[in-house]
Amino acid sequence: MKDPVIISVGGGKGGVGKSTVTANVGATLSKKGFSVGFIDADLGGANLHICVGVKRPAVGLQDYISGRCKRINEIAIPTIVPNSWLISGASDILELANPNYAQKQKIINNLKTMSADYILVDLGAGSDYHVTDFYSAFPNGIIVTDGLPTSIENAYSYLKNGTIRGLARLFSGNQEIQKTIKCFIDPDTRKAFATIGELYDYMVRKFPEDASVMKEWLYNRRTFLILNMVKSGDDVKVGTRFAELVKKYLSITLHYIGYIIYSPEIRATIKQMHPIVLDQEPSKVIECFDAVTDNLLAITRGRS
Repeated sequence: MKDPVIISVGGGKGGVGKSTVTANVGATLSKKGFSVGFIDADLGGANLHICVGVKRPAVGLQDYISGRCKRINEIAIPTIVPNSWLISGASDILELANPNYAQKQKIINNLKTMSADYILVDLGAGSDYHVTDFYSAFPNGIIVTDGLPTSIENAYSYLKNGTIRGLARLFSGNQEIQKTIKCFIDPDTRKAFATIGELYDYMVRKFPEDASVMKEWLYNRRTFLILNMVKSGDDVKVGTRFAELVKKYLSITLHYIGYIIYSPEIRATIKQMHPIVLDQEPSKVIECFDAVTDNLLAITRGRS
C-alpha cells in the first residue's frame, strides 16, 4: 500500500474557516475518486466531525492516547463524505487539550499506517507547540487565512514558529544548533537573524554539514495557501503579497493554490452538517473548491 499524502491544515487565527476548508477540500478529493481521511487535531475544541456529518463521535483520539484503543485504525469512523473516515479529537477533555510530545508523536508516527490516498489534519488555532508540532511533522501543509491584517499576522507567526519548531526538532541532539536556530525568534539576542536565509548562511559558515540537512528539510516542504471568505479582487491580491513576504523572510515557497469566495450558503451547510461541495446544485463556491483541489492535486501528484 502506498503511503497516504498527509497534509496539515492550519493558519494561526481562529474563525478563518480551517475546518470548513478541510471538510470541503476532502469532499472534493472524494468526488474526484480519492479516498480521504480526516484527523481533527484541534484537541481542545474539536468540531470537524460536525462539518463531515458526524453528530457525536463514539471514539476519538482520547481513546488512542489513553490506550483504550491499541491501534489508530480502531478509532476511525465513517463520515457523510463517500470513501472517507474521521478520527475525531475531543472538546471536553482537559488533559487531551495539552498532550505531551510523546503523545503527539504516537499519533504522527502511526498516521502512515492508515488506508487513504489523502489524510487532512485539521489543526487548532494559535501557533504554540501543540499546533506547530503537527505542522512541522508533515512535509505538506495548507495555510488558511481570510486576508484580514490580523489573520495574515497570525498566519505568518504560525509559519514562522512551525518552521523554527521543525528545524529545532531536526537537531534535537545538538543544543548549540538549537540555540542558534531559536535566535531567529529572539529579538533580544545579539545574534538575531532577520530572515531564515540569514540563519542558513550562518549555519553554512558554522555548521556546514548540518546546514545541508537544514536546506533539504526546507526544500522538501510544500506549503499551500488558501484565501478564504474572499469578497473582492483586492482580497485576492492579499494572497500574492503574503506569499512574497513568506518567501523573503522564511525561505518558504508558498503555493497560492486559490481562494474561496464568501458564501452565506456555507454557514447553512454547516448547520445541516455536510460539506457544501456535496450539494447537487452547481455554484461559484463549489467551483472555487474544485479549482483549489485541482491545484493541490497537480502539485502533490507531480503534475506541476
